This record gives sequence, C-alpha cells and structure tokens, in this order.
Amino acid sequence: FFKSDIQDGLNTQCLAATLFLFFACLAPAVGFGALFSVATNHAIGTMEMVSSTAACGMIYSLTSAQPLTIIGSTGPVLAFVACLAQLSSAMSLPFLPVYAWTGLWVSAILFISSITSASSLVK
Repeated sequence: FFKSDIQDGLNTQCLAATLFLFFACLAPAVGFGALFSVATNHAIGTMEMVSSTAACGMIYSLTSAQPLTIIGSTGPVLAFVACLAQLSSAMSLPFLPVYAWTGLWVSAILFISSITSASSLVK
C-alpha cells in the first residue's frame, strides 16, 4: 500500500461518504428486520438482517464490480418471505429449513439457467 492511499482514505469527504453509506445500509436493515420478525414469528429478526446485510456487503465488495446494487432486503422479498412463512405454518413445517431449501433450489435453478443460456429462450 502507498502512503497516499491511506491519506486519501482519511480525507473528510471520504469519511463522510463512508458514514453516510453505513447508515444508509443500516437503517433499512433495522426497519425490515422488525417487519421480518413479525412476518416470520420471530424466526428472522433485526439482528439476523443486520448481520446478513453486513456479510452480503463484505462479500459483494470483494467479489463484484457493480456500484449500485441493492444488498439489503426489499419489500418484494419481505412479501415472499411472509407468504413462505404462512405456507410453512399452514403445512406444519418448520420455517427456517423450508426457507433454506427454497434458497438452495432457486440457486440451483438459476445456476443451471445461466450456464445453459436459458434466457435466450424467452421471447
């Protein structure tokens, strides 16, 4: 590392932008965490949302190059998780394993779709 890199990182504009982005990512995680807690009967809450947003942010910053991607939860994700929690409750299944298996199946389907260029079939 160069000395100028450290000095540039400690610039007041850089520190202000870092603090702004920290709170811009933290506020939705706390807000959606409370909503997830209600929707999933306390299976997923604020601490899980904050820790998952932090983990996703760190992994994303190390592996990706697109600057404007949403790394936290959104309203449609909350609606899907609420429906999945109600479905698992109605079927007397534990929510977290159902949620995990749903994520694994979606990951597998998206991986297969990407390596086979299945999006070219959509017209």
